[in-house]
Amino acid sequence: MKNKKANISVLIPDGESHLLRFIVNCLAQEREVKIFVLSTKKLSEMRFSRYVQKYIYHSKVSSDIEWVNYIHYVVEQNNIDVIVPIFETGIKKIIENIDVFKSSSKLCLLPTLNDFIVAGDKGLLFKHLKKHKLPSPKSYVVSSGSLPDNDFDLSFPVIVKPVKGYGGGQLIKKIETSKSLSSFFKRNLSDTDFIIQNFIDGYDICCNVLCKNGSIIAYTFQKDIFNSNGKFLPQIGFKFVEEKDLIHTIKNLIYTLNWSGIANIDCRYDFKDKKFKILEINTRFWVNTEGSALAGVNFPYLLCLSNLKNEVALQKADLISCLNLKGLVFQIKRNPFFVFKFKYIYNNTVFKYVLKDPLPMFYKYVLRTKNIIASAFTSKVS
Repeated sequence: MKNKKANISVLIPDGESHLLRFIVNCLAQEREVKIFVLSTKKLSEMRFSRYVQKYIYHSKVSSDIEWVNYIHYVVEQNNIDVIVPIFETGIKKIIENIDVFKSSSKLCLLPTLNDFIVAGDKGLLFKHLKKHKLPSPKSYVVSSGSLPDNDFDLSFPVIVKPVKGYGGGQLIKKIETSKSLSSFFKRNLSDTDFIIQNFIDGYDICCNVLCKNGSIIAYTFQKDIFNSNGKFLPQIGFKFVEEKDLIHTIKNLIYTLNWSGIANIDCRYDFKDKKFKILEINTRFWVNTEGSALAGVNFPYLLCLSNLKNEVALQKADLISCLNLKGLVFQIKRNPFFVFKFKYIYNNTVFKYVLKDPLPMFYKYVLRTKNIIASAFTSKVS
């Protein structure tokens, strides 16, 4: 069943996020959508996007309430239908202040504050998974500023990572021995808790979902097609797959969290146990949201439709492979003749978005080049 088309004015209130370009590109695939952006970032490449109806700059406000009030003003002035925060910071601020939101009926699907906190904290999530008997690696949480106990029940090698924040694989490390583990914590005593998990010999798989009251409206599974060489980085090339065993686990996870809204769930297949295990949840949109749209599941647009009470049929992805821009560059470096695969590059990579809206990317690289030259000149002078 096809989803009914609708004329929609969408406000992204946290447009300073690095995810903005990906979400705009997805929404722009639907001609009925008008995109408004509110941002604390004055010099942004997306200010030059032909898809953005209005880019509204505002300086950083002194309180969350002031930010919420400014959102109200923008909503009223521009007749906004749906408010779609895209990153954890903005999503959390809106959930925390939802009781004072005059335009709460225009907010997209969002989880409760408690569920958002549990899902976004790897330590709390592990307790949730254990309570509901959902598969996950054996884990141990170390409080901020502390060292791990000598008798914790984990076998080496282990993975160590902060319980929240630090996206893109930052501060995630595979550690082979107890001595190396002790050294790691002595170097990284900080104000964040860490989680230590048994290393799983297997492969990673991501599940992207849109949900309402604990039920899944849309989902995609994506599996890495490049060897990451042990680096804990976002996927740059992936293929969409179906995993019947894993979707059962994900449905149970979403039900137990009573989740509403979007989420990106990192999982790993365990060769030893022959089962998928849940690692963490990103409570926001993800870097490869455009890839899902290429595969036929446009999460930002479906999120808007679900808010407007349009009937949304269960969405699954076309089982294609996909490259983001870094993946495309990597593939061309590996095989220069790949540049002649015009049909694949247009249909299966995000390069098509650059072709349709080139100014943001042009501005981004001009600004980056200017900053590099300025930095080099400053270093010479000093």
